[in-house]
Amino acid sequence: MITIRKLFGRLLGDERGLTAVEYAVLGAIVVAAIGGVGSTFGTSLRDAFNNLI
Repeated sequence: MITIRKLFGRLLGDERGLTAVEYAVLGAIVVAAIGGVGSTFGTSLRDAFNNLI
C-alpha cells in the first residue's frame, strides 16, 4: 500500500507531460486565431479589389 502511495505522489508531482499539453493548447489557439484573421482578411482584400474595378 505504501508503494502505491509513493507512485501516486510521484505522478502528481511530475509536470513534464503538463508542459507538452500546454504547448499543444497554445498551438491550437494560434492556429484558430490565424484561421479567423486569415478568413476576415481574405474577404476584406477581395472586397477592396472588387471596389477598384
